[in-house]
Amino acid sequence: MFIRTAAVVGATLIASLLVPSTTAGAADTEARTAEPRTALTFTVDDCEGCEIQLTSALGTYAEADAGKIDIWNSRVRTIEDGSVTFRIPTKRTWGMSVAITAPWEGHTGYRTTLAWRYNGELQGDEVTLEEAVTKKKASACWEGVRSRKVTVPIVVEKVRVMGVHKEVNGSIAFVPVTQSWLRPMREVWDGVLGSQDVNICH
Repeated sequence: MFIRTAAVVGATLIASLLVPSTTAGAADTEARTAEPRTALTFTVDDCEGCEIQLTSALGTYAEADAGKIDIWNSRVRTIEDGSVTFRIPTKRTWGMSVAITAPWEGHTGYRTTLAWRYNGELQGDEVTLEEAVTKKKASACWEGVRSRKVTVPIVVEKVRVMGVHKEVNGSIAFVPVTQSWLRPMREVWDGVLGSQDVNICH
C-alpha cells in the first residue's frame, strides 16, 4: 500500500492561558475536584508499546483565526496488555482527537490520528481494514460522551507510506464501529489520517 506525501491541513494554534488570582485559587481547585470525569479506555490488538495522546479543541474557524480556541492535551500513555485508560474531565471528550505513535513507524512527518468516521459511513456502521484503506475522507473529531466510564475498541495496523524522505512503515488507525463525530471531514490517503497540528473540531 502506497500513500503520497501530502501536507496535512492545520494551523499552529496556541491556547490562551488564564492565570487565576490568589483569592480565586481555592475555589478553582474545588471546582476542578468536583468536575465530572470519565474513565476512557481504548482496547486494541497487536499494538503493544503504542503511545496515545488525546487532544480536545472545540471552536469555529473564526475563533481559530482569533486564537481563542481552548486546547487541552492529555499526557502520553502507553498501551499495555492490549489497552490503555485515561481519566479525564468529561467535557474534554467533546471535540477530542487521538494521536497514536506505533513502535514500527518510520519518519512519516505527521502523527497518525484515529479516524472516528470515514466518508460514506453512518454512526454504528462497522468498518473493516479492507474497507478503511479505500476511504478518501475521515473525521478526526469525536462528538464525546457524558458517561463516567467508556471503552472504545480501535484498530491500528502497520502499512507502508511515503515518508519525509522515502517509503517507510506507518500506521492506519480507526474505530471498527463508526462513532458519533464532529466536523471537519479531512482528506486521507488510503484511509490513513495524519496530523501535523491541532485538529479544531466544530
